[in-house]
Amino acid sequence: MRDAGAERSGRGRRGHCALPTILWPLLLLLRVPCTSSLSAVCGKTRFSGNSSGSPTGKIFGGQRAEPERWPWQASLLYLGRHICGAALIDSNWVASAAHCFQRSTNPSDYRILLGYNQLNHPTEHSRQMTVNRIMVHADYNKWHRMGSDITLLQLHRHVEFSSHILPACLPEPTTSLAPDSSCWISGWGMVTEDGEQCSQVA
Repeated sequence: MRDAGAERSGRGRRGHCALPTILWPLLLLLRVPCTSSLSAVCGKTRFSGNSSGSPTGKIFGGQRAEPERWPWQASLLYLGRHICGAALIDSNWVASAAHCFQRSTNPSDYRILLGYNQLNHPTEHSRQMTVNRIMVHADYNKWHRMGSDITLLQLHRHVEFSSHILPACLPEPTTSLAPDSSCWISGWGMVTEDGEQCSQVA
């Protein structure tokens, strides 16, 4: 790995996963602790609403998410502007895509928003975190275009978990996803194919 030192809310989309499990090798290199206390809280959303939806092969559209539905969903800001989604995976580690860092790998250029449902409407549960270190996967774009498209960000300080801010669970090292496995995708992405962007987590 390379060590580089409008109102929006999230949506949830059920789609088909064909993602390689590349997080574990990264975490082993970084020695990020996966403690029993972390496993006790990861993925434990308090949301009790309906999670049904029809699978789709494209990542746009979706349904507006209620607060606390995706408490690990984070926003990556570059010079104060939302550019990519991210996921909290520990109290001071966030995962995002490597292609989001093509403009800069200077940690001071970035901020992480946690506990946000609508990006332009922070609440008492929202936190803006500074970035201490950016680690882009060493094989990003090396073997094929967009390959190993993942980056880890270390926050300057640990975040306090709450029902609005929780880490996502990581797969076991032996996890193998079958082609076309169903999964949930969340973020502040495009609502339509022509580029209309969602202002709320979906």
